[in-house]
Amino acid sequence: MERSKAAKFASSVFYESFNDFDLYIEDTAPGYGKIFAAMFSRAMSSRIALDKVFPLGARVDVIAAAKARQEAGGDRPAVYIVDGDLYMLAGEREALPGNVVVLPRYCIENFLLDEAAFVEIMDEEHCDLALEDLRGRFDFDGWFDRSTGSLASLFRVFAAAHFLHSGVQTVSRGYGVICDGQTGEIDQERLNRVQREVLESLILYHGKAEVDRALAYVDSRVDPSKCFVRTYVSAKDFTLPLIVLKMKTVVPARMPHISLKMRMSKKCSVEPLSEVVKEISRVINMPQIIPSEAELDSRSTQAGN
Repeated sequence: MERSKAAKFASSVFYESFNDFDLYIEDTAPGYGKIFAAMFSRAMSSRIALDKVFPLGARVDVIAAAKARQEAGGDRPAVYIVDGDLYMLAGEREALPGNVVVLPRYCIENFLLDEAAFVEIMDEEHCDLALEDLRGRFDFDGWFDRSTGSLASLFRVFAAAHFLHSGVQTVSRGYGVICDGQTGEIDQERLNRVQREVLESLILYHGKAEVDRALAYVDSRVDPSKCFVRTYVSAKDFTLPLIVLKMKTVVPARMPHISLKMRMSKKCSVEPLSEVVKEISRVINMPQIIPSEAELDSRSTQAGN
């Protein structure tokens, strides 16, 4: 296992002529390197080359590799990206190395939640309905309006469990435990049942006073200016699969989820990643990776056409 991790870390040497800096991530599932590369290449200046991204594994592995890189030194610029995960609401458990950048949303899939990209793919898949008809039937904003309160309530409890180091199963339960069949809609009764089970387990293990303290801490971490679902709810395990089910009620696409994610990574708005690009620029001291105003204006014009 250790040898495998070391091999993943060392593989970046072979791509130094294709990358202006090295970017390491958590996700090792097939396709994720390409998803990250596509999104960050689009979010950065076109003068910067980033052809290959290097998945390392679990969050702890990425952080360990970042620490090792700091200790080893060297001139090659490198940055290590980890998911925001439940740490966004529960707080980090240790100080992170300076070469680690935390995504300001739960995971990379949270940046794929772009209505225009979904509708464009639906338009490519459907041979009859006009784009605006597809948009109306999809009802993206309506789904968010119906789902936000329920998902926020559930992930508030999940984050409290994480804060308490409880070991109680949370996000890994997946969207299936709260889904209303194949419609992508949330079954409120099922969601309430899951939430109640987690809370009862937490109170049993930690006592009500500690659970209330954890919930209060989680509440204090929520930024009210941000959309809770887009920011704090796992799009990998909950939001995106539910929206894909919703999409398939309109367009019966049969593509695998990873193929859809890869298509979305090339179509979704990357403006929400600008904050991450600026942080990467600071870490590796490469201000040239930030796109110029002219580039941003050009991209906006192209997106509107």
